[in-house]
Amino acid sequence: MPFFLLWGFLVWLGASLIFRVLGQVFFIPDNTLLMVSSYILVIPLILVLTFPIYKFKKIQKNSDRMKAAMCIALPGMLIDAIVLIYFDQVFVNLSVDTDRFFASWLMWAYSLILLTGFFNTKKLEG
Repeated sequence: MPFFLLWGFLVWLGASLIFRVLGQVFFIPDNTLLMVSSYILVIPLILVLTFPIYKFKKIQKNSDRMKAAMCIALPGMLIDAIVLIYFDQVFVNLSVDTDRFFASWLMWAYSLILLTGFFNTKKLEG
């Protein structure tokens, strides 16, 4: 499972860098369409970041897939628990008013990662 912890850290790092640089593009509370889109568009992104990795690492058993999903989500969840305390200093391009939307979006994304552990990818493939 160390591979999945590393993968989770890299996913967190990539996403954090994107939001550090371009967060103001994704989180505009006054733009409902954009905000809803950011929640919807993360669904296929999470699927692309998880299912191919499960297949690549030949994760077959349900229990192993659940463990892998937890290991992918865990680094980001732990780090973001601290990062969100310093939201205004870390994500300087985002308005302080967007912190709750950002935290909500993170919980949604981490929940999606965890949910991928419940799906049997063999059944999804055909």
